[in-house]
Amino acid sequence: MTDDDTAEEIVIVDQEDVEYALETAAAHGVEANELTVHGIEPITTATLIIFGSALAVAAVARLIDQHKGGQVIDLRPQAPRLLYRTKDVLYGLVVIIATDGRVTVEVKEPRTMFGEVLDALKDVVVNLSGSGASDIATAVAAKVGGKANVAVEGKP
Repeated sequence: MTDDDTAEEIVIVDQEDVEYALETAAAHGVEANELTVHGIEPITTATLIIFGSALAVAAVARLIDQHKGGQVIDLRPQAPRLLYRTKDVLYGLVVIIATDGRVTVEVKEPRTMFGEVLDALKDVVVNLSGSGASDIATAVAAKVGGKANVAVEGKP
């Protein structure tokens, strides 16, 4: 990939992060356009198409992703949301909340592997709802291998 190559990418951000995304794109010479979405439900996210040099688009997409923060996977039966990103968790960390504790997954190379680890975890943890933290940690460690460090903590 050279800087002369052009690329476009679709990114989804929370409404509160649209201004950050647009400013970041502009600062890197990337064009960003928000897609208009119409519907009955309240819209909490925005879809942006970013376009420019391949290197700049990749950099902007990574910065926007980092701005979203880390991942929480809440497997408790009463959890209001199963999967969500939050700035309360450092980018590169995944916190899995079980009924008897937490599992923390620290991605070793978040810049290149965070998305890959998230995809792997989503496949595994959906089947682990209701399991204990140590069982979850064992399954997660087997799935992510050497890409992340996995630790178990006490009660959530």
